[in-house]
Amino acid sequence: MKKIKWGIIGLGNIANKFAKTVKAMDSVELSAVASRDKTKAENFGGKYGVIAEKCYGNYKELAQDETLDAVYIAVPNSLHKDISILCLENGKSVLCEKPVTVTADEVKEVIDVAEKNKKFFMEAMKTRFLPINQKVKQLIDEGEIGDVRLLQADFGFSAQINSPGRLFDKKLGGGALLDVGIYDVSYSAFIFGNKPEFISSNLYIGKTGVDECVSINLGYKDGKQAQLYGAINLNTIREANIIGTKGRICVPRFSSADTAYIFKDGKEKKIHINFDITGFEYQIREVVKCINNGKLYSDIMSWKDSIEIMEIMDSIRTKKLKELSH
Repeated sequence: MKKIKWGIIGLGNIANKFAKTVKAMDSVELSAVASRDKTKAENFGGKYGVIAEKCYGNYKELAQDETLDAVYIAVPNSLHKDISILCLENGKSVLCEKPVTVTADEVKEVIDVAEKNKKFFMEAMKTRFLPINQKVKQLIDEGEIGDVRLLQADFGFSAQINSPGRLFDKKLGGGALLDVGIYDVSYSAFIFGNKPEFISSNLYIGKTGVDECVSINLGYKDGKQAQLYGAINLNTIREANIIGTKGRICVPRFSSADTAYIFKDGKEKKIHINFDITGFEYQIREVVKCINNGKLYSDIMSWKDSIEIMEIMDSIRTKKLKELSH
């Protein structure tokens, strides 16, 4: 299996977690990093053993680095489409942070470029790859808690409105829906599928013009429902509860979980699966496997998944009931 050489574009907190993970893996190598600030790139790269010549002061130079196989993109949401296309057109496979783009039309545009250039592309929804969530899905499919009728999931944290960064900046794709609501919606798609029969939502738009909190109800066939909540102005429990006719599964901190609890027949059972490294390694391994097998997309987080989940996100944002494309 070929060792995949990675570059990172966008050097914030999440990029540090990604770099730390890559450095602890054998199948990959961190070879280059890029920021709009050359000094920042050199400081970041220096922490992870990247030589100064590969610490770029602009994104285009990294995209054109012919020694790289893949690029991890962790820039603000509004830039995901353009930077993904830049890398794909320069022959790089791409793992782009969630939300993959800002709209469904944008992700379709990126995927067209990936297909044209025959390069791998995937949304970095690490939640879906975590062993505990894969185990939960297996238990549901095996009927462990009967017919699943309800998912309740929330992801909220309290951020300072005057804090620097993208969260409260509409131009950078800020807001609760894109930042944390995507985890809720993607988790619902993971459990129930990508095609709800109806969508209703309520967004509170704050003084900076972004949604500071959002409540979402997704209705599926046979009365199955997902009740979801996301916020950047409130600390919530941050757990998912999957409720079936024979029991319930609770996944604390479902977006980065290593533990789940099964409540059934008056008994509680704990399932715990330690991360090998940080939790980021599972999606990275999937990218490596797909690239080495000549695949353009992952079956676990496919292009179809990203498009259809973003269609749900578009519908939520318009605050209207909308029939999704079939």
